Amino acid sequence: MRFRPILSDDAAAALPLASLVSIAFALLALSILGTPHLGPERDLPIACAAADVAPAAAEGDFPAVIAIQLKRSEAGVAIRVGPLRLPDNDFRAIRSKLTEINMPTIGVRILADPSLSVEQVTRALDEVLSSPMRRVTVASPSTSKVKAQ
Repeated sequence: MRFRPILSDDAAAALPLASLVSIAFALLALSILGTPHLGPERDLPIACAAADVAPAAAEGDFPAVIAIQLKRSEAGVAIRVGPLRLPDNDFRAIRSKLTEINMPTIGVRILADPSLSVEQVTRALDEVLSSPMRRVTVASPSTSKVKAQ
């Protein structure tokens, strides 16, 4: 409700606010839609050298079952992991070698000499189970035809 009379100067000074607001929102919408928000992410260029990485071993590089042979020796227990001879009584070397291989899908068969004590065989078994390998069987050398489960 206007209490003053409309003068010709007031009519020229009045701006149509509704149309200006709609134009502002239209420009805002076009700027939002026209800006690429989901562009590809890029790494920042950092001036450091990448470390040389040796090629990783593949599952085909190893046999289907890794045989660990435990035999009685003069020093205690002779240990072989595949063709590799480990130091006598060094059960931790079994874990380090299997951790180096790091192929959980490959089976491990512990071929224990029947003359070994239960403690010696379980020490070797504990080291194998603390490695990444999960498919483990224990057998004597005479039953080495048993497959890993």
